[in-house]
Amino acid sequence: MPVMNALWGMPRAKLQKASAPWQAWNRRSSLSTRARAPASYRRVSGLRLEHEFTHFRDLGGVQSLLRLHHAVDARHGVESTFCAFFEPPDCGVERVRGLGLTGFSSIHTARRRFRAAPPPTPDVVNYHNFWGLPFFADLDRAGRRMGLLHSHFPGLPGWLRHLRGLLDGVLCVSQPLLDLVRRELPELAGERSLWLPLPVAREQTEAAQPPLAGRPVVLGFAGRLSFTQKRVDRFPALVRELDGAGVNFRLEFLGEGPQAGWLRRQFAGDARVRFHGRLGGEAYWTVLRGWDAMVFVTDYEGLPLALLEGLSVGVLPVFPAVGSGGDAYAAGVSEEFLYPPGDVAAAAAALRNLVGMTEAGVRELRARAHALVKRHLGDGYAETFARHARAVAALPRISRASFPRVRLRPHTRVPFGILRRIWPGGFWRGVG
Repeated sequence: MPVMNALWGMPRAKLQKASAPWQAWNRRSSLSTRARAPASYRRVSGLRLEHEFTHFRDLGGVQSLLRLHHAVDARHGVESTFCAFFEPPDCGVERVRGLGLTGFSSIHTARRRFRAAPPPTPDVVNYHNFWGLPFFADLDRAGRRMGLLHSHFPGLPGWLRHLRGLLDGVLCVSQPLLDLVRRELPELAGERSLWLPLPVAREQTEAAQPPLAGRPVVLGFAGRLSFTQKRVDRFPALVRELDGAGVNFRLEFLGEGPQAGWLRRQFAGDARVRFHGRLGGEAYWTVLRGWDAMVFVTDYEGLPLALLEGLSVGVLPVFPAVGSGGDAYAAGVSEEFLYPPGDVAAAAAALRNLVGMTEAGVRELRARAHALVKRHLGDGYAETFARHARAVAALPRISRASFPRVRLRPHTRVPFGILRRIWPGGFWRGVG
């Protein structure tokens, strides 16, 4: 369960004023460092909303979306503040408060710190990936509670049932996630739940790749270099399959993570493999534009933002059929690009077939990629989020507003790092 990533520090830079979201926010972007105490949150007219999640400055896709909210919520009439549970109390970012939690903290510790630094009374509290909702709900003072589900992960269907009675609305980044939530939390069916189009920070699509003939096909992976979920341990086997199929290729990695060192050692001395590390802004997009295909070897996903970003610049997705939001996008480009989960031989076969295509055929695939991603360009994400948050605030409350006196269960005193390993479902159980 991806509840605690390593907290990677990020270089910081002041946000520029901008007329479009992608000018103030960019993939893996840095943040304003004007430090202000929580008491100095500015009051502006609009819906008061607090975002809740584990990290704010981390590298992941959820964090990039939190930075987008930080940049553009006010433009859409949302007065937003942020609580990042594993950030330090004074993380140096305006309107962001941290609880200073670590892997040695427990639910009991988290509740004590949350209670000691409560948010301004919000109209809506939005829990990203529902993290913290079961053990903060009785403390959040929310007028309404909302969730934004970004990811699918093992155990999610059963764990969702423990959230019954705690939410007034939900947004999901893919149709499969929305269907799952409506099935497990039927009280949120209809107007209380909605598909949210993930944003791509481009004004228009492009495809700058030269013809494949006479050169290596450039493959890439963008994301967290981790065995958990992302399964980067499968890349050495994929490379062996590509070699066996006679594919002339280069392989590039964009990102960092706990298994970055391991992966670098596997490819030490192989000049065809390059590690770019963590890049942001135009440097990120420059690397992405140079890829022909993006290869995913994951076990589970919600809808990877990197996949959509790749589509916008003509990068073709080779994706495992794990029942996620990414499946339809890969199949929409070509059914051959959707392969059985864990079958790296099938992934290599799809790439071999790509190399064998005519240039006209490749151009047609890139055109399909552009057509699929067009609805994610522009300001649709921020507009849809703000509109749904206001709708949830206006609907009758169905979440619990009062709770009996809590007597903490034993698991609430187990350190997060241990609880995550021995009973991840404990994060989804009520505390009483």
